[in-house]
Amino acid sequence: MRESLTPLLRCPRCRTDGALRVRESERDGREIREGELVCERCAKHFPIRRGIAELLHEPPDFVLRESAGLERFAEVMRADGWDRERILALPDVDLPYWHGQRRAIDALLDRVAFKPGERILDVGSNTCWASNILATRGLEVLALDIATAEMQGLATADYFIERGEVFFERVQSVMFDPALAGASVDYVFCCEVLHHNDPAHLRATFRELHRVLRPGGRLFVVNEPMRFPLRLKRDHGREVAQFEGNEHVYFFHQYYLAARRAGFTVEIPALRGARPYARCAYAWRHLIAGDTPLNIDCVR
Repeated sequence: MRESLTPLLRCPRCRTDGALRVRESERDGREIREGELVCERCAKHFPIRRGIAELLHEPPDFVLRESAGLERFAEVMRADGWDRERILALPDVDLPYWHGQRRAIDALLDRVAFKPGERILDVGSNTCWASNILATRGLEVLALDIATAEMQGLATADYFIERGEVFFERVQSVMFDPALAGASVDYVFCCEVLHHNDPAHLRATFRELHRVLRPGGRLFVVNEPMRFPLRLKRDHGREVAQFEGNEHVYFFHQYYLAARRAGFTVEIPALRGARPYARCAYAWRHLIAGDTPLNIDCVR
């Protein structure tokens, strides 16, 4: 991490914005690699390891289980032939899941006029593929995740950063109580991550993402799985249950109401300028039949 990150942070113990100060013990040509962050208000110390600001404070058990599950999943990936070069190619690998991610990020970049220097928070950054793409557009990226494991956590950022083409910050924290100062980012990017909350934490996450956004900022909810009256998905997450990913699935209205109650105005990009028949088709697919994920913009 770099010293410029500290004004954007909030102490996760006393929740004071901008109170963390850096004590470095090792630095390379890009950043502080080892050291600690010390809160001037409550005196709590948090480690910096491998350039990652580790700001998890007394996380719930389900967060610890999910983080451990991601480490186990990283081992499965390695056994399945994943390596650094394959990660660096993301999302351009020949798997249906990653085809969907490529379409989603391309659609976002086509419709949003990002400006170099604007700041975006990548929530649940995981392999850091989106953080890398957004950083190549000149955005100041903050990658946030609960895990630091290579291939399934924030340490994967080194794969991209070590090429010397991009840099982005990495913060280990939870999305429902992120260790970030209020009004510190212009955008938030959430790709298939919000469903890792139970209902109470889903509502808390929307409130917290509203808090960290500047007035007029936008939250992009991308490729979020949904439940439908004709497709209830009662077995959602069954295939990855062994990794304890805290999987849930929600109806459209649950996401919508959580966003609205947090203070957001909700927009549906696919309906901008759409004709009435297109709106009806969208409603059928997204509210009843169930063959598409959730993609919405939430404006602060």
